[in-house]
Amino acid sequence: MRIWKISLALLMVVAIAGVVFAAQIRIGTKNFTEQFVVGNLMATLLEDRGYVVDLRTGMSSTVLRQAMEDGSLDLCMDYTGSMWLAYTGHAFKGESPEVMYAKASASDEVRGLIWLNPIWCNNTYAIAITKEFAEENNVYTLSDFAGYVNEKEGKVPFASDFEFYARPDGILGLQLHYGFAFQPSSITTVLPGLTFEYLAEGRSTAAMVFGTDPAVVKYNWVVLQDDKNFWPPYDLCPYARAEVLEANPGLADVLNELIAAFPADPAGARAEMTALNAKVDIDMMEPEEATEEWLRDKGLID
Repeated sequence: MRIWKISLALLMVVAIAGVVFAAQIRIGTKNFTEQFVVGNLMATLLEDRGYVVDLRTGMSSTVLRQAMEDGSLDLCMDYTGSMWLAYTGHAFKGESPEVMYAKASASDEVRGLIWLNPIWCNNTYAIAITKEFAEENNVYTLSDFAGYVNEKEGKVPFASDFEFYARPDGILGLQLHYGFAFQPSSITTVLPGLTFEYLAEGRSTAAMVFGTDPAVVKYNWVVLQDDKNFWPPYDLCPYARAEVLEANPGLADVLNELIAAFPADPAGARAEMTALNAKVDIDMMEPEEATEEWLRDKGLID
């Protein structure tokens, strides 16, 4: 009887102190720096607010998406363009970031996946070249680059990660859209994050990068303008299974509070995310350390 009373008393204390959380929140990330950063942002903030978190990192896009659909994961942060183009097979028709977010959100809602507020950082795919190469060859757009590759009969060294090589919105679709073709032997596929090394060391003429990659700033590279609008917007957005949000009524509010700590304007949001990524890739901080420091600076954790 005494044990029962003590247990009841403890339960009442927990209930008075705050929400009684339904279960562990399983968070997933992809396998590159920005994903490690946003995964740790969510995990650290949620743990600070009393949630029990299981952070699982290093997945490919397809594995992460499948885990969200089959219920193996509860929460992740993904890109609007990835969901609309790669996961559900839609074609890009020039949608604005706002329209792309609205379409992705509405499409996933019927699957029981709820998209919360986005970070308007548009971390789209991009192709980078050195400033010297751009000036010497007058190459500043993807159309310029396509012409250069065709002049060289496709013999232009290019560094790509494995996913970009295989995705419909990666190198295959890009070549079709802009009307050029690399020689297969000219393409080197590497792990995420290693494309920078090939360009920095002169082992490739061009390399796949992302819009918020700090290496672009570090090396003063030129990011080729997507002048024929091949890529859709890729804005970051947390999304969760509907039943998880229902079981944890305050979860959406906490995550939206995290998103609100980023600037609302796209240029500011992109700069903020790039700076966070730079703490890991350039300053060599661990993602956990970098995100905890950022959350403290923003006043989100003590």
